[in-house]
Amino acid sequence: MAPARDMGCLLIDDLLYDIRALDAAAQALRAQGVRAEAFCYDGARTLYDALQRAYQRVRRDGAVNGIVGQGAGCDCALALSCQLPSDRLMLIEPMRWRDDGPVGRQLKRIRAFARQNAAFCVADALIVPGPHTDDGLVRRLARDLGGAVTLLRPAEEMWSIRKEVLNLGIFQFLRDGVWPKSLAEKSEMCIIYG
Repeated sequence: MAPARDMGCLLIDDLLYDIRALDAAAQALRAQGVRAEAFCYDGARTLYDALQRAYQRVRRDGAVNGIVGQGAGCDCALALSCQLPSDRLMLIEPMRWRDDGPVGRQLKRIRAFARQNAAFCVADALIVPGPHTDDGLVRRLARDLGGAVTLLRPAEEMWSIRKEVLNLGIFQFLRDGVWPKSLAEKSEMCIIYG
């Protein structure tokens, strides 16, 4: 178990819908002593360059480094984890999406890179499908990733009182590499692949 000061985490929200659901998680991680940043794209650079620079700000050699993606941000998280050293990868509500607009076109290229190179992601991965996540997409991600993969079917409270549950789950996964079993619907709902 790593002390919080030896952990870094980049959190990437869904860039298409600009929901900012992971801002609170980044604040909660920082309160625990983790170097954490919620990614915010300002358009000054290409999206992937901005993602790489943000991840380099939070990661340290010899520390536990993680990337969390939510929605369309899952493709960004996976792409980074395929190319740069990461210990933990968490994909929350991976989804299919349309590539509309300038950010969507950049995300389409990132998604293609991430899916083509998923085998190079050797981080411990946790996939947390949402209530409307396509099961085929989740199975393909779990099969294609190069590291150990845990597929979590979370308890209903994950989606109803999401903020506190999500913050605790992200911190524990980053620290220990496992999701708190108490937050799964049943302990056997945590399925480990690889």
